[in-house]
Amino acid sequence: MTAALRVGMFVFAGAIALLALLFFLSGAVLHPGTPYETYFQESVQGLDIGTAVKFRGVTIGKITDIGLVAAEYPPPDGAQNQKVYRQVVVRFTIDPKKLGRTTNIPNAIAHGLRVQIEPQGITGLAYLELSYVSPQQYPIASIPWAPDSTFIPSMPSTLTQIQDAAEQVMSSLSKVDLGKIVTQFSTLITTLTNEVTTGDAHQAVAAANTLLTNLNTTLNATDLPATTASIRNLASGPQTVQILAQLNKTTAQLAKISAQLPALVASSQATINQANETTADLQAQLLPMLQDMKTTTANLRELSSELSRNPSQVILSAPPPPDGATK
Repeated sequence: MTAALRVGMFVFAGAIALLALLFFLSGAVLHPGTPYETYFQESVQGLDIGTAVKFRGVTIGKITDIGLVAAEYPPPDGAQNQKVYRQVVVRFTIDPKKLGRTTNIPNAIAHGLRVQIEPQGITGLAYLELSYVSPQQYPIASIPWAPDSTFIPSMPSTLTQIQDAAEQVMSSLSKVDLGKIVTQFSTLITTLTNEVTTGDAHQAVAAANTLLTNLNTTLNATDLPATTASIRNLASGPQTVQILAQLNKTTAQLAKISAQLPALVASSQATINQANETTADLQAQLLPMLQDMKTTTANLRELSSELSRNPSQVILSAPPPPDGATK
């Protein structure tokens, strides 16, 4: 074996060893990572193989491949122009140690785990950001092929969302008839000008000015300061003071009389009770006398009846003739 051949084999072996060392130091052998893939309908400008994959700013993996869906998953005949086949597929790996081996990716996806392209400042570069969002706002898109790796749904980047909102605004503005709006605005200005100069509004303002003028004149004629002074003088005058004093005196007398009312009521009640007792005594004394008078009246009535039948009995004291006998 010649020296040149030995040198060449030595250089070749050194190159292989250097490549193996670089591959070993990169971690591809010791930590290959778990493969995932996602799909974007927007441009992936700024992404490249080896670009970081982050979760809330923490690097957890890197991009391993970027391609077109139509090339990776050829569409069937007649489906080449479908929107779903015009997407970009991005494959990446995640170091399980960064997320934890107990992480349940399908469950996380159901709770809103999504992939988004985020820019790195103003450099034009970007990276993949995993975050949780509302699963109702960003539902899982259906795909008509079987992914080679676990599929994590994507969501539009912030810049894309702003562009979409701007496009919607511009689309809405393009549907607005600006000429009609300008015409209506000019008509409105003209109408307002007419109302202010000669219309009902002008007449209302003129009438208000007239009313204010008349009111000012009336107020000046009524001499409100003098009227107020007169009311103040009347309130502090001798007649008002005398009336208030008389009211105070009357109030005091009423209070005195009110204080005497309970004793007067009690005295009246005692008098009424005494009258009731006197009436009861009179009734007890008169009742025997009335009975005697009743008896006497009955006897007199009987005597009168007897005299009317036999008057001789009173004069001769003879007994009455027998019944049926004649004189």
